[in-house]
Order: sequence, then C-alpha cells, then structure tokens
Amino acid sequence: MKRIVWILLSITLCLAALAGCSDSRYDVDWIIGKTSAEVIGKYGAFDCTYMSAGEDGLYRSKCGYTVKEPRRGFLGTSPEVLLFIRFDESGIAVDCEEGYRPGG
Repeated sequence: MKRIVWILLSITLCLAALAGCSDSRYDVDWIIGKTSAEVIGKYGAFDCTYMSAGEDGLYRSKCGYTVKEPRRGFLGTSPEVLLFIRFDESGIAVDCEEGYRPGG
C-alpha cells in the first residue's frame, strides 16, 4: 500500500512540475532571428527592457516578457519569471532564456 501511495505521489509531482513549465504564449523558435519590431508586432510591448530602442526603433539589448507573475503564499513569495530575449548589435534576436527581473 505504501508503495502505491509513493508512486501516485511521484506521478502527481511530476505532472505538476511539467504543467508549471509549459508556457506556450511565446514561440521561442519563431522569435530567434526576428527583429525586436517583429517580436513586438506579434506579442506587444516588452515588460522589461535594459536599454531604450535605437533611433531605428530596434532594441540591441536584453528585453523580457513576463511568463509567471509573482505570488504570495503561505511559505513566502515566488518571484516574477520573465522570458528574456537577447538582441545583437543588428537588432536581431539571438537567444532566449527565462530569468528574474533585475533588482526584483
């Protein structure tokens, strides 16, 4: 009986972990290779930017979209998680990674 309980608990925890990680709002494969203007056109204004856009309207720094809002709970506060997009000197997205808002 204990073994069945442990198996069910393990399965439940795995499913909960996978559900928390799947955020399909942003298509990272589509974003890579696009300009910041194209990304903004599809997903709207960034929630976080490190520098302002250049004269041509393109970002050449790291910008981010919120993928997980901060939450207060019984055991403390979970931080806000953002999908950061790094743009090169040409204004083209070169990579994406999840992280936390600077200073937050």
